[in-house]
Amino acid sequence: MRIAPLRRNLSNSPWTDLLYRARRPVEILLTASLRGIARRQPEAFDRLGPVRHATIRIIPDDLPVAFEMRPDGVAGSIRVVRPDSDAAMASARISGPLLTLLALFDGRGDAGGAFFQRRIDVDGDTTAVLALHNALEASELTMADILGLPRRLDPALQSALSIVGRWRHGEARP
Repeated sequence: MRIAPLRRNLSNSPWTDLLYRARRPVEILLTASLRGIARRQPEAFDRLGPVRHATIRIIPDDLPVAFEMRPDGVAGSIRVVRPDSDAAMASARISGPLLTLLALFDGRGDAGGAFFQRRIDVDGDTTAVLALHNALEASELTMADILGLPRRLDPALQSALSIVGRWRHGEARP
């Protein structure tokens, strides 16, 4: 029996259409970032083997959009999709809070802990998800790398994410 974490349905939010219509610049930025990482660290993508052709749907449960990543090195892509759109094309799905997912992608988060504490949910081809996790861990990405920004900006990005995380959990002080 599978017990999934409780999720809010944001797909009917008034912001959904606006965010979805403005998706193209985000797709261009994230795809360029993915391809830039592939040029700088091709060995990370070589580790994926046949999984590099898989489509992995990443669903931040606190955003009204999802992302479909095909980690095919310099031919890879990231698309912004509606979370409730046809997910049959995806080989695997990873869902959870945006900050948790970002921490997993840049190596700050413990994937096993997040899974067993039900902060993330994984289904579909778990081999693809595990291969992606191992490749990300080996590449030692920073948040700046993921966003296609210079690495020198990473401390500022980490500080901003920390503030947002505390604010989201009610720990922010006036």
